[in-house]
Amino acid sequence: MAMIKQKLDMSQMNHEYFDETRILGIMAPVKNYYFIWMLNSFLDFNFSLYTDAPVEMHKKNRIYRFNLYTSTHTESSLVHYLYQNQCDGEALLPELKHLDFIWLMKGDRIADNRCHHMMENIKKLGNVQLVTEITVDQIKNISNLII
Repeated sequence: MAMIKQKLDMSQMNHEYFDETRILGIMAPVKNYYFIWMLNSFLDFNFSLYTDAPVEMHKKNRIYRFNLYTSTHTESSLVHYLYQNQCDGEALLPELKHLDFIWLMKGDRIADNRCHHMMENIKKLGNVQLVTEITVDQIKNISNLII
């Protein structure tokens, strides 16, 4: 009997997972806890460390663990995921290694003006050097953001 091999189409799964999401890249060379404190204190988020599923990368016979923080809105299904992009010299998204944090907004559509307003508010925080929107097409290792 002949064996049939099937290949899982990850691009379709990635497309569906990231449908109607917004992704921001942030350069803020500060400790994770300090950046989270600034977001929670000054921009009224409720970020906390997500411990249900660790974000890990296996490379060079080593495991790199990247912190993930979440914040939810009670009035909508929008969830904010804030990924630490750096861990001991390795980047979760190597193609964006200059960024310190990756912010994924998922679960509810975010209008352009709302996203732009949020980016402007983040830029006003101390120690934030850059906030830029990133498209899914710009991220080669997009599956690293799937939890």
